[in-house]
Amino acid sequence: MAFEGLSSRLQEITRKIRGKARITESDLKEMLREVKLALLEADVNYKIVKEFISVIQEKALGQDVLKSLTPGQQVVKIVKDELVELLGGTESKINFTPNPPTIIMLVGLQGSGKTTTCRKTSKPIKKTGKKTITSCM
Repeated sequence: MAFEGLSSRLQEITRKIRGKARITESDLKEMLREVKLALLEADVNYKIVKEFISVIQEKALGQDVLKSLTPGQQVVKIVKDELVELLGGTESKINFTPNPPTIIMLVGLQGSGKTTTCRKTSKPIKKTGKKTITSCM
């Protein structure tokens, strides 16, 4: 949910600044404001959002645009890279117990995507030959 809102806000802003060769400070402020609002609406801690936005601002301001990207896409790339870094930066694997079952608990607010995450997580596990049981309480 949080990423969908963030994605739609970034796409809106990207459309507004098409055709520019450099990212101006006002364009960047507008984009970062949208990112900040999307993260705050997703209940991300204010201190984390503030630090996240400052890192993105440092990296994006005045940066030359890569040949294959527009300025808006460049900022989106920077935001994506920083989100990946914020969420751990590396792929983690599930440690299965030697004696089944391995229990995975998902906790979150109502409507935050726990059931969807559970279903999406179970598909690759099933492909490895393991059985999955999903239960929502």
